[in-house]
Formats: sequence, C-alpha cells, structure tokens
Amino acid sequence: MWIGGRTTGHGHSEPYGRFYDSETGEMCLAHRWSAQHIHGFEIDGLQVDHNCPCGPTTLCVQHVKPETAQINRTLQHVRPGRAFQSLETKRYWLFVQKGFMEMPPRPDIELDVPFFVPPAWLAPFLKGSSDAGTDCPF
Repeated sequence: MWIGGRTTGHGHSEPYGRFYDSETGEMCLAHRWSAQHIHGFEIDGLQVDHNCPCGPTTLCVQHVKPETAQINRTLQHVRPGRAFQSLETKRYWLFVQKGFMEMPPRPDIELDVPFFVPPAWLAPFLKGSSDAGTDCPF
C-alpha cells in the first residue's frame, strides 16, 4: 500500500498515491510508476488497473496491470466488493475534506497505539539512533 503523498485523482473521490520524480522533474501517480518501473509493464496509451485481491484500492502499488480504457471501465463495474458512493456520501466527504464539516469521533480507535514500531534489525539504520554509524545515509 502506498503510504506517501496522496491526491484525490482526476475527478475521482478515491485517493491516489502521488510523488515528485526528481529524474523526470514531474509529479507521478504511484500506481502508474510502479506498473512501469517495478513490474516492467509498457503502459503508454493504457490505463493501469488496480486488481488487488483484497478489493480494488487505488493505493495498492503491487497488484496493478495495464488495460485499455474500455476494459478498465468494465472491470470497475463488475468486480465483486466494488463500493460505489452515493452523491450524498461523496458530498459529505468533500465537505469534511474542505473543512466545512467535521468527521464524528470514533470511540473504537485507540489513540495511544503507536503507528509503526520498527523491527529490531532496522533500529541501527534509523535517523537519531544511538547505534547508527557515522556513514549512515539516514
């Protein structure tokens, strides 16, 4: 799953992973970059389909494949588990995103649980670690 920067996409309500590629000097969509540079697909003139087995998600950069626009649209509507939002739901999340409304608090979320605890083998390489050597790039 992409955990970096996000955008709301090109007119869609789903977030898309996005980052600045310093080699090309352009903003890139993470799923398209992953399909081309990690998975080796030729994507010119094609869309990149999200086919994650856990359910289609625009933030998954592992389960992607190139498809024509027509096939991609068809797949979006026939996949099981594909959730479509009503206009009212989209409007609500737009208002939350723009700050006109607040999302209600969720009592089921534990706020004191750390987001990520790195494994012990990674600790010497983390910035600020007392065990890190002077040649550590972080």
